[in-house]
This record gives sequence, C-alpha cells and structure tokens, in this order.
Amino acid sequence: MGKSGAYTGIRVVELAEGIAGPYATRFLADQGADVIKSETGSGDYYRQEPGFQALNRNKRSVVIDDDTLLLQSADVIVVDESSKAQRARSLAPGSIIVSMPTWGSRGPLADQPGSWEQVAAATGIAWNQVSWTEGPVHVVLPLASYGAGMLGALAIAAGLYAREVHGSAPTYEVSELAGSGVMQIGDFWSPETPEDRDGASPLGPAGRAPVYRPFQAADDLWLFVACGTYRFYEAMLQAIDRLDLLEDPALPNPPWGLIEPDPLAYITPVLEERFRTGSRDEWIQKLRSHDVPCQPIQTRAEFLASDLAKSNAVIGTIEHPQLGPISMPTQPLHLEACPAEVMKPAPLLGAHNAEVMGEQHVPGKGSGQGGPPLAGTRAIDLASFIAGPVITRHLAMLGADVIKIEPRTGDPFRTFSPMFNGWNQGKRGVMLDLKEETGRDFLYKMVAASDVVVENFRPGVAERLGCSAQELRSVRQDLVLVKSPGYGFDESRADQPAFDPLLQALGGMMTAQGGDGDPVFLTVPVHDAATPVIAAFGVVTAMYHRSRTGEVQTVHTSLAQTTAAAQVAEFVDYKDRPKVEQGGFDYKGPDGTRCYLEEGGTWFWSEPAGLTPVETKGFVGSELSVANDLVCEHSDSPGWGPLTQVGQLIKGAGPHPERAPYFNEHESDLRTEFG
Repeated sequence: MGKSGAYTGIRVVELAEGIAGPYATRFLADQGADVIKSETGSGDYYRQEPGFQALNRNKRSVVIDDDTLLLQSADVIVVDESSKAQRARSLAPGSIIVSMPTWGSRGPLADQPGSWEQVAAATGIAWNQVSWTEGPVHVVLPLASYGAGMLGALAIAAGLYAREVHGSAPTYEVSELAGSGVMQIGDFWSPETPEDRDGASPLGPAGRAPVYRPFQAADDLWLFVACGTYRFYEAMLQAIDRLDLLEDPALPNPPWGLIEPDPLAYITPVLEERFRTGSRDEWIQKLRSHDVPCQPIQTRAEFLASDLAKSNAVIGTIEHPQLGPISMPTQPLHLEACPAEVMKPAPLLGAHNAEVMGEQHVPGKGSGQGGPPLAGTRAIDLASFIAGPVITRHLAMLGADVIKIEPRTGDPFRTFSPMFNGWNQGKRGVMLDLKEETGRDFLYKMVAASDVVVENFRPGVAERLGCSAQELRSVRQDLVLVKSPGYGFDESRADQPAFDPLLQALGGMMTAQGGDGDPVFLTVPVHDAATPVIAAFGVVTAMYHRSRTGEVQTVHTSLAQTTAAAQVAEFVDYKDRPKVEQGGFDYKGPDGTRCYLEEGGTWFWSEPAGLTPVETKGFVGSELSVANDLVCEHSDSPGWGPLTQVGQLIKGAGPHPERAPYFNEHESDLRTEFG
C-alpha cells in the first residue's frame, strides 16, 4: 500500500475567499485532506484571477443554500469573519475553527473587508520599502496575504495536533494583519528608534548596506553580493583586490557599521566602480572562488529554466478542462513519509454538489479551547542567522520548549541588531562546542528528551559535529528532523552560502519589482520570513502524523522552494494568461485608482473602496497591530534593552513569547535539568 498525505481522512470546509484562507487550506489539500470549498452562487471573487488555480487545486466546490450539515461533518472549518467562526463553533463543537479576517477582530476595522494593498499600506510594508525618495512604495507581491495563508496552514495543523494529542477543539484567529507581521518577523521598536522611520536610502532600491546589495557589472547585468558577516566582507575585499580597505579607519565595524553615512559614502563608489570592470559571470566566478555569497539577478523565466528550479521540482503542470495545460508551484516542502497529492485542477463552481451531499463524514472528537497546542513538546535549535531560528521561534510561540544551541562564537547574527530578539523569542539558550565530545554528549542528553531538531548547516557540517540524522536518531528514534539548506536539492550549489536576497535575486522578485528599471531589493526578507512558517507547518504535520501512525520523518524545506511559494500566483501560467504586475522606479501603484496620494503631508493608499493611511512606524507601531494584540513588550532584550516586537500571531494559541535568551543564559538550569 502506497504512502498517503498526513491529512488523509480529514475534512476541511472552507468558507473563505481571495488569497489567505484558500492558500491556508491548500496546504492541507496537498497533504490529502478533503477540502470542500463552499461558495455562493457568484463564486469566490478571486476566481477571475490566475492565482485561483494554484490556491484551490485538489479541492471540491459546492454551492448550497443551507450548509449546516456540511459544517457539522467538518474536522476543520476556515472562515473569513469572526461572526462566522461563532456560528461554526455552535454547529461543530468538536471541530478546529480558524477565522481569517483581513483586519482582525479588534480595533476600528474589525471584520471589515479589505485588500492586500491596503494591509501593506497600513502595516509598514509600503513605507519601509527602501527607495530613492521619501515616500511609500507599492510592493507588487501580496506578501501579507501569502503570509496569512502560510500562517493559517500552521494554525490548522496546530489545531489538529492539539485535538489528536490533548483532546481539545480550539478556535484560532489568523488575520491578514498577522500575515503582515509574520513577513516582518524581526520588526522592532526601541526608545532610540526615530518616531517616523526613514523610507529613503542613499542607495535607493539597492538597500541600505554597501556590501549587502545589487551591483551592475560591465555587461550591464546585475548580481547580488551578500556580505552579512566580517568573514564574508574580508573575503569580498580579497576577491576584488582591495584588501587595503580592511584596516581603513574610515570604514569601522564592517560590514554593518558601513551603513552609517560617512563610511557608506566613502566605500559605495569604490565598490560600484570596481564591479563595473568585469562581466557578471566573471565576478560571480571570482567571488565564489573566495566563498563570497553572490548570485545573478534573474527574471522569473530565467529562474524556471535554471537547474535550481528543476532540481527542486518547484513547478508542476496539470490539465484544466477549460484553460488547458496550467503550470504552477508545487508543494513548497518535502515530507519523507507523506508525499504530496498528485495535483488536480481547481474545481469548477459547484461541480461537486451532488457528490458531497451524498456523502457522510464523521469528524474527530475534541472539546474546549485547550492551552498552547505544542505544550509538552521540546525542540532543539541548531540553526543560525534568520530562517532556521525563526522556525523554532514559531514552535515556541505555539508552546514548545525550545533550546537554542550556540557555538563559542555565538549565532553570527546575535549582535546584528534588535531583530535577533524577534527571530529567537521564547527560547532557552546554551553554549556548546559540538567539536568536543563533552559538548556532543550534553547535546545528546537533551535530544533524548526532545521531539524535534532543526538545523540549517551547509553540507557536511552536521556530520562533522556529530549531528547527522543517523547519529541523532540513534539517541531518539522517533525524532522529527528539519533540514533547511538554502538551495534545497540542488547539489551543484550545496557549498554556496544562501541568504534571503540571493533567492530574491535568483527567483525574479527583484527584477519584477524593478520593472523596466534597476532591480529592487525588497526590504521585507521574504524567504527568511516565509520559509520558517512553511517549515513549522511541516514540523507540526510530521508530529501529527507520528502521533497517529508512529512513523517518523525528516522535513525538507529550502529558500529555493519558498521563492515559488512566495510568488505562487505570479508563477501560474497558461495560454493567454494576463500579464503579471511589474513595478518600476519608486513604484507607487499600477494606475490612477491604486496609487499613493499625498494630502496635507500624509500619504494614503487610494482605491475604489477608499483611502488607507500609510503607516510610517512599521508593523509594531501600527495602531491596528496593537489593537489586535499582535505585538509585545520585552523590557530586557539581550543587548538591546526595552523592545517592542512582533508577538503571538495565532490568536488563541497561547500567550506572547518571551524575549530571546542571553548568550549561554540557561546553561546552569539545563545542566541541572538534564544531569
């Protein structure tokens, strides 16, 4: 008998339209759930968009006047308004209910409809996008909606796990505000932060850091160079034959100290002129020979034609009865024991009325809200930088006991900025030298009492540190492992460093935002934010599968797979598909009805539904975020003092996570606990 998806036998009833709710349930449909899309006679308004095909594949559609019996048969019900959640709970006391209102259920806009463009304007995405001029930029990707969809999938998985393990039947809320928050997970506010953030940059759309940015080569092609650590900065200077700059007193505290005005003004023309002396291919070859993180800036079409896309099988094709062959992104993670369902076309409106109404499904049983869904579980975090640690940050948000393991030098991004605290909330921390036997022995003691281990090592490192899958599972046989290398299954890139902007460059995001102009470095760290949510969904799914079957598995994610998931509608293609929106120079929007307006010195996003003020204080400064209790205060963050940061994003799943740990803060406690 062949393997099946983790959620085979689970019925999900979807009463949501647009992007966020349907994207959330699509993750379950790809894992075998029977997702029934209950629509009105006019259908989901998003049906006219190409992205509908990707967000609604593997589902069934019904149009019925009375959905009472359908809701009573559901294991999971997803709605887009809080009032619908209340009705669903009254009809289905044993079901997991997830409401996904645009603006949340609190505050001045509670339960009102809204567009993803409005959410981007109202939560800092538009204002924080760096540009040449002081003003908001319309980011062409619906990042808040995609973030809410991924976060909604995690909420559903957590609810099913809670019912399976704890016997509860929780109600959760995942708003598009929360989706914006999860895509800006490191956002912060401190007493030193200017009241209104500076949207303009001396580098314009290239970002703010002179050695973490795009460069144009002599052949007019672009590449991205990502020197986020001193080691990479030194290697870059060696590669471009300017090692003399390393000790230059005018360039203190590289690489991030170079953001300051004087060093930035000094080094920027030096580097730009140097990169204009060779072709892009020549520079990439030379930089890679020195292990400098770099990648070419490509179009989406170039990405799809690349070995990176093919080796990770990021695109699949299905036959649609009306549109013909459609290509679209595949499931953006790989679960070893739970293969994705074969893709089936999105359903025609009401196509399954008779079929569904003739069936009987008895849902699982649960009762009560319960506590944090992952209470009683433990995860070991061996990851560093951003994407890896944020996986376990989300597990901690859901109640897991997370232990962050750091080497003697600490996580390379520990001193990066206050964002480190947001990426590592809710954890305990200990320093272990895994190159030494005593360090590995103590790690194994903790692993023996853990459910999950997360790592994002480059190839070969886990084996050298005694953390291979074989070694860890010899300590605990049923361990869920997460492997999240940047380039996934592309072995030709296995030794290349991977960071968010490098995948922005490869996957076509920068080119799409730039339109006919220069490529644009998206300020939102799309891959570093989306990959952890996808991976956390994979972890909870694997634990759910383990609790039902006893089978263990490894969860594989990557930044490469995420680049398609974070452009899921944009990568849908078929004959005569409408053109995908492109940006441009300091892009304000596609036309006069959806552009930014300035009235009395205030910026607004304008569309037929009305004007939305543009938030200039970031996500954590947004009154809407605060009203929905999506931000939290940390009075003593490690190294940065008081901070306001992104908090619990799945309402009903537990309290806000605690601050990140100080370096080696919990060694004594952990040695006492584990002996």
